[in-house]
Amino acid sequence: NNNNSNSNINNNNAAAAVPAQAQVQGNGGQPQPENTRSALAVLLGSLTMHASAEARVDGDLYDLADVALRSMHEQSLQYQPNLDRLLESFPAVDRRETMDWLVQAFEVVGFPDSMLYASALFLDRYHASRARSEVPARESHRQLLAAVVLALKTDTRDDLRFTLKQVVSHLGRDRVSFRDVIATEMKMLSCLRFCVSTPTALEFLEVLSTRVSHYDTRVVSLAEFLLQLTLGDAVVHWGHSHSVLAASTLSMASLTLQVAPDALASIREDLCVLCPSLEEPAVDLVRCCADLHALWVESTVPESEIYSYAQHLRTKFGHRRYHSVAIIPPPAYAPVLVQEEAFPGSP
Repeated sequence: NNNNSNSNINNNNAAAAVPAQAQVQGNGGQPQPENTRSALAVLLGSLTMHASAEARVDGDLYDLADVALRSMHEQSLQYQPNLDRLLESFPAVDRRETMDWLVQAFEVVGFPDSMLYASALFLDRYHASRARSEVPARESHRQLLAAVVLALKTDTRDDLRFTLKQVVSHLGRDRVSFRDVIATEMKMLSCLRFCVSTPTALEFLEVLSTRVSHYDTRVVSLAEFLLQLTLGDAVVHWGHSHSVLAASTLSMASLTLQVAPDALASIREDLCVLCPSLEEPAVDLVRCCADLHALWVESTVPESEIYSYAQHLRTKFGHRRYHSVAIIPPPAYAPVLVQEEAFPGSP
């Protein structure tokens, strides 16, 4: 029934961070020996006696965490859209305006950021999978609403206050037929080969922030701001694997807020758990941090293309629930010391 938020589409997004699913590959999905578990897995194991039931559930999965995280990274790479094809089908200006609309609309209706990233991912994957063609404005709007519908269907939250039809009516201002949106959704699903459980950049940020958040509560909020800023620039958002991108936003936030060096070391350690195939993780982080810094600086220039989008983000992240991190200015220089200071022994 498409008139409510339930769907038969299986979703593993939220569980992908630490899933106990059959999809887990490597080591036969068997628990790892205690002495080979990562610090992140050990931390999860310490939650088995936590007062929170949700935390205890996370703790019970600690023996599968490392293998599952690697699977999450591999799945993300497998379905990462080709940047050239994406920008050919979805020009940078049009894409930025779409992301700007999503940020503002989701903030008004109170949808979580998980749905924002899912909608953006569906749109990017869809446009990268299709040939370039002129898309009428009405069809473009239907595609946007279809991506939102998909995000709502695949989100694990069960507290949605609206039916899908009400959401389409509200966001489409009663100008778009619900039937047409559902028809467009089916076209998008076909292009995506009905694979809608790919992890988003936000999920990597949530995983990598597990050990960092206690250093300074502002670190995660500032990293979230920087990650959402990259949504407005496809080159930065898709120019790096999402594991590296999420780790870089946390590294940039940690350096900007001058938290303890241990925080930066833990970010690199957990990144290596996510993607052990990286030959020089510190070098990858430095490069991505340089791109993030350049984008952050550019977003403060009124004449820049991303300024308007960034201003809407600053309104959002200026709230106290995000520790008002929007007022924090970018560092004067890119964090070239990430490799040398934060990661002793790096090549």
